[in-house]
Amino acid sequence: MRIQKLVIYGFGQHENVTINLKDGINVFFGNNEAGKTTIQQFILAVMFGFPLRNQSNMRYEPKGGGRHGGQVHINHSEFGHVVIERVKGKSAGDVTVFFEDGTRGDEETLKKVLYRYDRNSFESIFSFSIHQLQNFDKMTEVELSRTLLSSGTTGVDTLTKLEQRATKEMSGLFKKSGRNPEMNMKIEEIRMLDQKLKEARAEIDQYEPAILRIAEIDGELENLNHVELHVKQQNEQFAKLLQAKPLLEKQKQLQSELAINQQANFPIEGIRRYEKAKDRMHEAKIQVEQLQFAIQQQLEQLNELWSYEQTREKEELLAKESEWHHWLLRKQQLTSDLEQAKADIQQQARMLGVKDKSHFSQVIAMDVSLQKEEHFQQVMHRLQQAEEAIRFERQSWERTKIEREEIESRMQQLRASAPTEMEQQQSGNVQKLIRQVAELKARQQLETEPAAVTTNIPQIITIMICIASILGAILSGNWTIAIGGIVLAGLIFVLLKKMNQGTSDRKPDDYSSQIAALEQELSSTEHLANRVRLYNERIDQLKEKLQDQHRLTVKVEQSIGIQEAKCEEAKETLSDFLQLHGFTELLHPKLFPELFKRIRHIQEQQQSISQKLTDVQSLEEKIQKRLKKMSEATGEALSKEHAYHRLREICNTAKTNRKEHEMYQVKMKEWEAQLSEKEKLFDALSEDIQKLWSEAQVDSERGFYEADVAYRLKQTLQQEYQSIQAQLKSIGEIAMSTVNHEEQEAQLTQLKEQANNLTKSRQDLLEEKALLRQLTSSMLSDENYGYMLQQFEQKKTELAELAHKWSINKVVSEAIRQTMHNLKENRLPFVLEKAQQFFTHLTNGRYESLEVNDEGIFEAVHSQGMRYRIAELSQATKEQAYIAMRFALAESLVGSVPFPFVMDDPFVHFDRFRVKQMVQLMSDLENHHQFLYFTCHEEMTAIWTDAHIIDVALLQKERSVSPV
Repeated sequence: MRIQKLVIYGFGQHENVTINLKDGINVFFGNNEAGKTTIQQFILAVMFGFPLRNQSNMRYEPKGGGRHGGQVHINHSEFGHVVIERVKGKSAGDVTVFFEDGTRGDEETLKKVLYRYDRNSFESIFSFSIHQLQNFDKMTEVELSRTLLSSGTTGVDTLTKLEQRATKEMSGLFKKSGRNPEMNMKIEEIRMLDQKLKEARAEIDQYEPAILRIAEIDGELENLNHVELHVKQQNEQFAKLLQAKPLLEKQKQLQSELAINQQANFPIEGIRRYEKAKDRMHEAKIQVEQLQFAIQQQLEQLNELWSYEQTREKEELLAKESEWHHWLLRKQQLTSDLEQAKADIQQQARMLGVKDKSHFSQVIAMDVSLQKEEHFQQVMHRLQQAEEAIRFERQSWERTKIEREEIESRMQQLRASAPTEMEQQQSGNVQKLIRQVAELKARQQLETEPAAVTTNIPQIITIMICIASILGAILSGNWTIAIGGIVLAGLIFVLLKKMNQGTSDRKPDDYSSQIAALEQELSSTEHLANRVRLYNERIDQLKEKLQDQHRLTVKVEQSIGIQEAKCEEAKETLSDFLQLHGFTELLHPKLFPELFKRIRHIQEQQQSISQKLTDVQSLEEKIQKRLKKMSEATGEALSKEHAYHRLREICNTAKTNRKEHEMYQVKMKEWEAQLSEKEKLFDALSEDIQKLWSEAQVDSERGFYEADVAYRLKQTLQQEYQSIQAQLKSIGEIAMSTVNHEEQEAQLTQLKEQANNLTKSRQDLLEEKALLRQLTSSMLSDENYGYMLQQFEQKKTELAELAHKWSINKVVSEAIRQTMHNLKENRLPFVLEKAQQFFTHLTNGRYESLEVNDEGIFEAVHSQGMRYRIAELSQATKEQAYIAMRFALAESLVGSVPFPFVMDDPFVHFDRFRVKQMVQLMSDLENHHQFLYFTCHEEMTAIWTDAHIIDVALLQKERSVSPV
């Protein structure tokens, strides 16, 4: 957010004033009472509202009675150009927000524009003055650290005030050893009432035991009810158990028999189905064996006559005859290419100077990748740059040498026309001649003027001689002349005084000729003195230029040495690369690309030869493998030249035996069809039998018959078990376990005795309870104890309410402390890091960092490692730490709350150097922040070169109000 313009309708002493601002640094300069603070307060009042009349801040109502308020024009990152206008109205004034699209807003809209910040929040970060910084001398160490912490975290001031208020309220409610706080007084009252209650309770000690005994009797009666209910339920369970005992025993027997029988299921009519399938499968098996025997005999006869596999293999080999001839031709072509590639490699190796096979292997293994070539191109480029720099520096050295010789020649020429020692001595007599001329003129004037008029002549002559001596001393640079002239003026003054008194009647002498001669000599001597001074100045200038040329020569020679070292380094890199790969002589840098190109060509040819050798070997293996197959198929040893001719003859012979073979095959197909049908029938029957076995969960014929018997027995047992289950269900659930007859009789007798005892106990307890109730009713007729008890409870309630208020304040205080701790842990580290950078910059590295120790006290770490607590620093250094924290916090909020800084002359305690450091820091931050700096020191207006200066005293001369 940037403030672009201020339009003041009427605010304090300013009326109808328009101030245009710029981004970056804006300096408001003016003497005391010019209205700088008024403009500062105008900005805060328009943005955040006029102070209320009951507040301590001034409202700055216009002195001329005009319209109170004005406008602040801002450039907002979200809303664009926004005009905030606030005029006199209810409480804080009537505000209107004008947006660039023509819409308007009210106070709520302004809060959005100002990022929900109020005046206190804004002043705690972005606005500060010398008055705030001057208070540091009066603060304790803890207060200083808290002030720095609040400047480094937003909202800490408000939290601190709330914590202090909560602590004050807690002290007003309760103190550990206090008497006047409310809780202490309530505790004392409760203690007194408790003492009285104890005394009253001693009188009615019998009441409480009676009440307790009544409660115990009620509990015992309730327990008797539960016990009687339990006994009744046990009697019912015993009756059910006696009824169901024979059925339970039969059920247990059936469960054991069913657990032994593991036959889960059995196929329906399984025995009949199994025996039928078994007979059919036996018949199919005999038929399959007969057909297989007949087919085997026929196959042996067919194989002797003609073999389809052998004939097919020969025909497949014969079909690949063209491939065979292609292999032979390709092998011959590859052999020719290999010879040509080897000749090319030998030619390239001779051009590169390859010495032997070892050197050739090094060349083949060389890394000639694009990255390596790019690396050496960079090396060659550095070599060329170094050589070019050497040539340039040597030319510079030659030019410097020529210029140095020219300067020496000019010095020699100038020294040839140098003034002599006598002339230099004469040039020093200027002041002496001036004094002589002044003395003669003064003497002549004294003698020629009347006595009445010459009463002031000694003073005038003395003053003239002093002035002439001082001027001579300034021109010659010798202050002894001035001292001598002043002494001489004193002597002349004394002499003239005496002469005025004793020679008023003497005839005056004529000194005109002597004065003219001395003035002529003075003119020539002054001319000579100017020539001597001009000679000395020229000699000094030439000496300075000669020294500059000498320094430039040394610098050029150093640069030449550096560039020669770079050149040698590049040559050594190239030489090492060549020697590593067998090249002993250094090539010219321009030949390196050609070297890489030819080595790549050799490597490519070598790879091609390797690939072609692999292809020739592969073709030879294919030819030998094909020849072996043909020999195995024909049963003869064949050669490469006549292999396919012999194979073709054998295939023609086999075709004649094929027709007879086809006749036998038709008959074989009929038998095979019958065999397939019978085998399918046999498999289907076998599968049916397996399914029956699987359903019965057996794997043999004997097991199948045994499973049938077990399954029938299990069905009978299950029917009996279901019948018993139905009878037990009609009886109901039985929770008791089964016991023998003697135990049942004993348990029944015990239950009857227990029931009788319970009835008797109930009667005794009811009688005792009636007596106790009568006793307590008589005790309740006394109301004094009840009143004290009520008062005691009331006081405890009041104490509880006060304790609740104290707890709330305690929780608030602890929450604030936790919030402060979280702020230190989360936001403060980033702000503290930036503050350390700014603080180090402001102190020119004198302090390396700004840290918070375990006690929460800020410490400045000196560059030598020493730590100083913030209270131990000087006033200006404390202020610099405070400003660094403010700037760091604003830097952390620049993305979310980019307010401008409003600063009222906060640097008055800084020395000249640290003011420059602060100015440099503000100049670095002006790209992200706008600064409004108010000062009465005129030198601050010249310290910023690019700042926008506003002279507050001239604003009244340029009054104008721009309408919205």
